Amino acid sequence: MRQESASLLCELSNLDGPSGYETAVSTFVAEQLRDIGAVSYDNLGSLICELQGSAAGPRVMLAGHVDEIGFVVNQVTEQGYLKISPLGGWWDQVLLAQTMRVLTQKGSLLGLVASKPPHLLLEEERNKVVRKSDMHLDIGARDKAQAMTELGVRPGDPIVPVCQCTPMANADMLMGKAWDDRVGVAIVIETLQQLCGTDHPNTVFGVGTVQEEVGLRGAQTAVQAISPDVALVLETAICGDVPGIKDEEAQVKLGGGPTVYVLEGSAIPNLKLRDLAIATCEQLGYECQFSVLERGGTDAGRIHVHACGVPSLVIGVPTRHIHSHAGIIELNDYQQTLALTVELVRKLDAATVASLRPQQ
Repeated sequence: MRQESASLLCELSNLDGPSGYETAVSTFVAEQLRDIGAVSYDNLGSLICELQGSAAGPRVMLAGHVDEIGFVVNQVTEQGYLKISPLGGWWDQVLLAQTMRVLTQKGSLLGLVASKPPHLLLEEERNKVVRKSDMHLDIGARDKAQAMTELGVRPGDPIVPVCQCTPMANADMLMGKAWDDRVGVAIVIETLQQLCGTDHPNTVFGVGTVQEEVGLRGAQTAVQAISPDVALVLETAICGDVPGIKDEEAQVKLGGGPTVYVLEGSAIPNLKLRDLAIATCEQLGYECQFSVLERGGTDAGRIHVHACGVPSLVIGVPTRHIHSHAGIIELNDYQQTLALTVELVRKLDAATVASLRPQQ
């Protein structure tokens, strides 16, 4: 079970799917779920798998976004370098000298974000952060003509970080790209797999949303296609156990267990659903961590305001170094978050979901 989860996580991490270019990831997810339930897509590309339980309702939405942060080719210079535009939130300082992959019509190309050698830096340059808009990706082309004609590069081609998923010295820890939010997608897949063939008192919709990193767009269309009665959003949770991060900025720790979001920039959780998750975590014997994300948002931001409102909660897997080339997760955190999600879904019968609504 543990090794199967690790293999699934690595397969998802290694797939390339920046916002707007998620087809490879969605196809993989569909392959995992085709024997579970009916798979469909909304018109923006979000994948929806319907798993029927012992009752047609309540309709439970499990959402994890399949896209990752990346770039697109902005233009090709006369010298054959690529100017790049971001898809999602990048901190400029993490980019210089990093390896990227350009996904062209003729295949993928390796590239390196150009960086000026320290020997040539002026004193005033040494303490400045180079802006993304001033960076160039070097794909080894002689000039613009070779880059575009021979190598097939054109504006709009997506670009992703290069990082092969691998266990670390502590084998419980996995380093890879795109944990935000392939770790949530993996939980959606495995939750449906575990529920399949069991008696759960609802109908579950496992969703791989698109374009979350550029404005929660896939969640907005997917929730309209489903009209759920309740929603769980599966995400990463920013770890604060990293040098330079203060406890008051982020208290989540790797290896500390599942994380319940008590606040995030786009949604306040349904308080009764939040308390149910905390109680379920305690019932399972797990430590429950709490995440506060004052800036940024999750798919809950669009889901919870659908129609007359959808009781929603974000559950996160602790993750170090998100929104960079590589991050680190721990398998025990993942397994506990998965178990929490499965148990929560089993509790969401008609009476429980009805109790989440404001009392008249």
